[in-house]
Amino acid sequence: MSRKRLRQAGLILSFWTVETVYSAAQLHYRTALLPKPYSWSSCFRTELVWTSIGLLLTPFILLLARRFPIDRRNLWRNIAIHLGGSALFASAIKIYWDFLGASRPPEYIAKGFSVPALLRSISMGFDAGFAIYWGIVLAVLAADYYRRYQNSLVQSAQLQTQLVQAQLQALRMQLDPHFLFNTLHSISELVHEDPEGAEAMIARLSELLRRSIDNSGAQEVPLKEELDFLNLYLEIEKTRFDDRLTVEYRIDPETEMAQVPNLILQPLVENAIRHGISRRVTGGRVVIAAVREGDRLELSVTDDGPGLRTDAPPREGVGLSSTRGRLERLYGENQSMELSETDQGTRARIVMPFQREADPVTVPEAQSGQPAPPLLGRREAHAGD
Repeated sequence: MSRKRLRQAGLILSFWTVETVYSAAQLHYRTALLPKPYSWSSCFRTELVWTSIGLLLTPFILLLARRFPIDRRNLWRNIAIHLGGSALFASAIKIYWDFLGASRPPEYIAKGFSVPALLRSISMGFDAGFAIYWGIVLAVLAADYYRRYQNSLVQSAQLQTQLVQAQLQALRMQLDPHFLFNTLHSISELVHEDPEGAEAMIARLSELLRRSIDNSGAQEVPLKEELDFLNLYLEIEKTRFDDRLTVEYRIDPETEMAQVPNLILQPLVENAIRHGISRRVTGGRVVIAAVREGDRLELSVTDDGPGLRTDAPPREGVGLSSTRGRLERLYGENQSMELSETDQGTRARIVMPFQREADPVTVPEAQSGQPAPPLLGRREAHAGD
């Protein structure tokens, strides 16, 4: 027997032991002033008869309580089932006590069976059995809610950890010395040729780092906000790659305010650029798409790089592993993430529930004073445009 079942059996036995002692004491003091008061031994013997059948029937009550929980799903049907169960339980323990525990047999036993006499006998102890049955059912309900509450706390802590890890991963990538060196080098070249462009690049880098740090509390954000953040990152990457990097957005307008995990797209795009575009001498294209399919939201990042290695299964780094873990924590089995090879490269695809935000969030423009490029419909962005 498992430790959980032993603990449950111990709690049941403890409950009925306390009930036996309480009922015996009550019976003893209630008859203390009678000409022939009940002795303690008689009181315990009498109450043990009553509580023993309750102890034997308790597992069936627990089974019913878990099979037909009192919650919003099938609420009235389950209440009706428990009303019937409580009536049967109260009647069973009273009849059992009539035969084995009563000092004087009730009328329906002593004078011959009759339904009215049976009902009168059951009614005399019905309230106690009814109350005990519902006490057990409510105790199971309270225990289940407490367990769900504890699980939600653990899940919330795990989600927060996953979010922090994703933010740290994004910051690590953004603050990578090689990344900063190339970015600053590109800015230094623009200082003399295009001072306004250099100023805009500095503003984008500052805004990108600021948003990475400030946007630390939300588990989910509107897709538009996620794409605005991603655009800042891509504008810097396009400066590094000059005209070798082309970015195309294929965003269904209906998905713009859909809720997505915070920082969910950046690791996919970073992976596409690092393992796809950077390996091509002539550069390449990254396509970012979002489409609604019924109650599902599909996000994808596709590059036209050399594709996946065919001699070994794809390996996921810290960014992709963290992304997969956060999806599993947020949506359980109601999500999927896969890397696949296309005719011209590699595609990362995420499918999750489509959930629209209740109150739309207005995302501020970049500090450069220039509005973010449009995200609706199909758009191609080339470095230097």
